[in-house]
Amino acid sequence: MNAIKTILDFLKPPISIKKWVGISFLLLIFWLIVFTCFYAPTLVRTFFLKDFYLDKLDFEQVSIYVNPQMSTKQRKEIILLYQKSRLRIDSLFGSTESKPTILVGTTDEVMQRFGYPNIEKETKTGMTHLTPFGAYIVLSSEGTNVDVLSHELSHAELMKRLGWKTRRQKIPIWFDEGLAMLVDRRFEYWSALKEDWKKLLNSENTDSVFISQYSTIPFESEEIFALENLQTTEEFFTENAQLHYFLAQQEVSRWYKANGKKGLIQLIEDLEIKSFEESYDK
Repeated sequence: MNAIKTILDFLKPPISIKKWVGISFLLLIFWLIVFTCFYAPTLVRTFFLKDFYLDKLDFEQVSIYVNPQMSTKQRKEIILLYQKSRLRIDSLFGSTESKPTILVGTTDEVMQRFGYPNIEKETKTGMTHLTPFGAYIVLSSEGTNVDVLSHELSHAELMKRLGWKTRRQKIPIWFDEGLAMLVDRRFEYWSALKEDWKKLLNSENTDSVFISQYSTIPFESEEIFALENLQTTEEFFTENAQLHYFLAQQEVSRWYKANGKKGLIQLIEDLEIKSFEESYDK
């Protein structure tokens, strides 16, 4: 009763500007929570429930959580896996600054609860929640390898160096994914994809695959494969996602070979005041 009386007294007119600000703030927080829970339930669980469902490893470099069924040997292997993957990030960026939270499961339950809820329809190896509060990497049992973790760590590292806002506003998805593919060597074994890529190169007078200002490549399905058409996650992750990965990897590999770590760091610094196109072409 006292609580109800307090609320009624608070709302009793006239309501001051200070009270209106307080009410507006509380409503904003309420709707943000509702919106997040409805549209990103796995992210909410990652924030608030990981300590309830998972065990945190005794490891100082980053926070690593594993499902309770994981054996002592497997837990040591996860720590070693992170250290190996971090070496690839060091080689790409020159050093590692990011400290993401990593959730690893030997069962599908971890990916279903904290990553992709529809894993039963399509097996997922890994994913990263990139938030203003940091990066949260989720690995399935199929994703506990150096290639997958290095790929996800690259996303976390780029966001750490740029900041969440700059990364979200200025970085096209093709560059983020292409950069991650430089430390992800799974493409070496995608021979079928390489055959599809040859079809792209041989179709309709395609003399040059890449021009810095985003050339287009016609394909048999008449869909236009071009970097300028792969700016957002919705454009990138379609039924042709593998080809998009290949396209991004080829272009970023070409760019990185010409510019190296020094060029990558310079691009990151330039993005504070310039657009991505200006920084990338430079």
